[in-house]
Amino acid sequence: MQEEYQSQKKHLMNLLQENQVIKFGKFILSSGKESDYYVDMKKAITDPEILQAIADLITAKIENEDIDKVAGPALGAVPIATAVSLNSKLPLLMIRKEKKGYGTSKLIEGDLKEGDNVIVVEDVTTTGNSLIKAINAIEENKGIVKRAFVVVDRAEGALDNFEKKGIKLEPLISINEFMD
Repeated sequence: MQEEYQSQKKHLMNLLQENQVIKFGKFILSSGKESDYYVDMKKAITDPEILQAIADLITAKIENEDIDKVAGPALGAVPIATAVSLNSKLPLLMIRKEKKGYGTSKLIEGDLKEGDNVIVVEDVTTTGNSLIKAINAIEENKGIVKRAFVVVDRAEGALDNFEKKGIKLEPLISINEFMD
């Protein structure tokens, strides 16, 4: 099982490299901070082969667990959550960044019931704050977040922030693995 997982992980890393998802150079991040690399996850999450590899890895990690729903915050994580939902046959939840001012004004799209065990997925984390906001929304609506997964962790504080919250963030890949 662990050997197969490592093989799948290596396959995902190769796909990310082949598709130039991790770019090296000088970049300004959304935070305004400068970085020597950029993780172009939008390129990754629009590629069916990469999405399938991600879904296979996450599904393998949860297949023997009591999970009711898979959730992803908009926008980047929705394709990942959808792929995991299709792969695992678990219903999907989409977490908006903020409530819309029309229609049902829901922050969570999908059928979250009180006591549902939920996994949350994200494309890339730096500090993890956007994913923590999504987790808070699930918990405020009486869902129970069991696990949190991120495809690429930039290794800039997200793991510590999740530890403080009492939830283990599980990166499929750490950016440090691409630096080696």
